[in-house]
Amino acid sequence: MGALLDQSDFPTQADEINRLWQHGMHEEKLFHDRLNYFSAIEVGLLGVFAILYHKEPSPGVFAPLTAAALVLALLWLRVQLRHWHYCVHVNERIKRAVPEYARTVAAFAPRGIADGLSISRPLAIAVPLLFAATWVALFAWVLARGQW
Repeated sequence: MGALLDQSDFPTQADEINRLWQHGMHEEKLFHDRLNYFSAIEVGLLGVFAILYHKEPSPGVFAPLTAAALVLALLWLRVQLRHWHYCVHVNERIKRAVPEYARTVAAFAPRGIADGLSISRPLAIAVPLLFAATWVALFAWVLARGQW
């Protein structure tokens, strides 16, 4: 994960633990808000693609749109993965500071996944990659149709 921290690095005061807990909740909310934001942008770009394709199915129109949308999807993947790693880091600190939370997560977590964020990793990876694959497939379909 990173450099190992000694026990003095973990909060012991109730207000420190509360701030750490609030920070973890804030970061997880940001993760999911960003997922929603990028999804909305990508769906909007898909709508633009559909409208433009209906008007004039030309690769000259779709190449820049597809390239921009693909770059956005790959940027999104990078941002989401980086933020997911940070969320895991904060979550690990919370589990060390709040033993009850660590026990709850460990008791409920699927076998081998005890980070408390088990759905976040697939969301961080799969959703941006699915949009990227959609853009590649749509552009290939326009080229294969040969309507230019």
